[in-house]
Amino acid sequence: MLEMPTKTKPKTKQSPRKSYSGSSWHRLSVTGGDNGERWTIVWDTQRRPGVEGRSIAREKLENGAIDRARHMLRMGFVVYEIRQPSGAVYLDGDALRERLGELVAAPP
Repeated sequence: MLEMPTKTKPKTKQSPRKSYSGSSWHRLSVTGGDNGERWTIVWDTQRRPGVEGRSIAREKLENGAIDRARHMLRMGFVVYEIRQPSGAVYLDGDALRERLGELVAAPP
């Protein structure tokens, strides 16, 4: 009887796989301080009467809200107010411009 040749697998060297079971770098969690509360910046591209059509932006911290409002004012947008996470008005537009000083121009 004729024997068929057996196929042999080519021998290739594979690098060993490393196990990172204890510390997964892609599953790092942000720790500390996010309780879900957000500061709200109420703004618009131009001053309009009424409250419909106004946009909002949200920030985790007071400083972040003030920085975002400053940036919006520098870009020429209208910032009506900043609200605390409770919903109470923290700074209205005039108080915000006064706090920021000459960094932003007064609205027309």
